[in-house]
Amino acid sequence: MAEVGTRFYWLLQSLIAFMPYLLGGLVAGAIVLAAGVFFARFLLWKWLLPFEESCLLTLKSWANPTLDRYMTAVTWLAQGEITIPLLIAIGGILIYRNEAISALVLAIGLSGSWLLNGIFKSFFRRKRPDLWASSKRPMDYSYPSGHAMSAISFYGLLAANLASCLSIPLGITASLAGVLTLGVGFSRLYLGVHWPTDVLSGWIAGAIWLGACLYGLVQIGGI
Repeated sequence: MAEVGTRFYWLLQSLIAFMPYLLGGLVAGAIVLAAGVFFARFLLWKWLLPFEESCLLTLKSWANPTLDRYMTAVTWLAQGEITIPLLIAIGGILIYRNEAISALVLAIGLSGSWLLNGIFKSFFRRKRPDLWASSKRPMDYSYPSGHAMSAISFYGLLAANLASCLSIPLGITASLAGVLTLGVGFSRLYLGVHWPTDVLSGWIAGAIWLGACLYGLVQIGGI
């Protein structure tokens, strides 16, 4: 019991030490997303919208049943039905190997991207593309892409943890994370559920959030 209490106290202290990096990442991500909206809506809107429509219509022209199935499968990789079981499984392994703080930051990384995304979608309320009929189009708002943010932040943190804690070469884990992130973003455009600037902004904000989580994790000795 004493050992459990000691571990819990150490984990709590690590979480407290991580808080400045968590808050810094959320604020920096929020600033970038707000700046993106300002420039797109008030400075570049007339030029960007026709370009974005052209991009989506071009991707639609490539559509076929095989590619539809593939892109639907890829886009699922950033949904909670996949990321949450992965978080539980990898988090459990990390805790078993006495890497509880890494597991905690992995959970914070995923939930933080959801939080930031939800706030900005509710605040800016950009409508999703509606260039063709689709049963796969979600009913919530478009900016920024939650799938893009979750993919880069969650799989980036997962790559770092697998490399550091499980001794898998970083070149392999980072490459896989990069491919997954690009694939998820592209799938959102192919399916016509996001504008290109939604995905790009999601990647940028997600990368800032990922950087803050990784930097904080290094500073508190998690990796």
